[in-house]
Amino acid sequence: MMTFKAYRYTTLLTSLPHLPAPFQHQRLPISRVRLEQRLGLLTEEDRGWIERLERLVVPYRLGQFGDDVALLRESQRLLARLDASGRPHRWLEWWMTLNGMTAALRLRQRGGIAPGTLAELPAVGRQLIRQWSHPLFRLESRLPWLETLATQVGRERAEVLEHALIDIAWAYFSRQRAEHPYGLEDVMLYLYRWWLLERAMPRNAGEARERFTQWVDAIPAQSTDFVPWTRES
Repeated sequence: MMTFKAYRYTTLLTSLPHLPAPFQHQRLPISRVRLEQRLGLLTEEDRGWIERLERLVVPYRLGQFGDDVALLRESQRLLARLDASGRPHRWLEWWMTLNGMTAALRLRQRGGIAPGTLAELPAVGRQLIRQWSHPLFRLESRLPWLETLATQVGRERAEVLEHALIDIAWAYFSRQRAEHPYGLEDVMLYLYRWWLLERAMPRNAGEARERFTQWVDAIPAQSTDFVPWTRES
């Protein structure tokens, strides 16, 4: 017999429209206002998870962090609370890796001689320290999209790079599946893709450059007050 929570989540997910691939339409299939209304079916605990996740994934819009070190600290805290073998942990770690590698490539292109605070990135931070001088940080076998990303960073065209990042992330999240269908994981996957669609909506070039810079610079390049993160911090 379906529990009341399962019923609410099934109702939520079946009420959400299909999300088309980015850059195909001029308007979102569901507005933020209507999406927020639908998310009212979430339990209070799960809504808290979603709000914390959005603070990390959409920092340019919410502006919840006063500095970039705080953004990394918050991502580490959230990852520490998630089951390391679970899919939400894997998805958030992948997202941080994509944005972190973009920041690393841009930093080195500007003449950075070390990863700085990027050394704190989950999954790839230590490799950045060891292989900073290598063109792809010797991560191309683990990150098949890295060569494409490096090429776009080298062209120094913000709009083109943002387009590539959205395409890479869309392809990844479109392949993912929830371990437990019609639950919080499916909601997360839907929101990751909706956030990407929101970012891909047409806007003027100046706004695009500003929003893109806020996105890829959300993870810092260098920090003079960098202190390695520990699980106790």
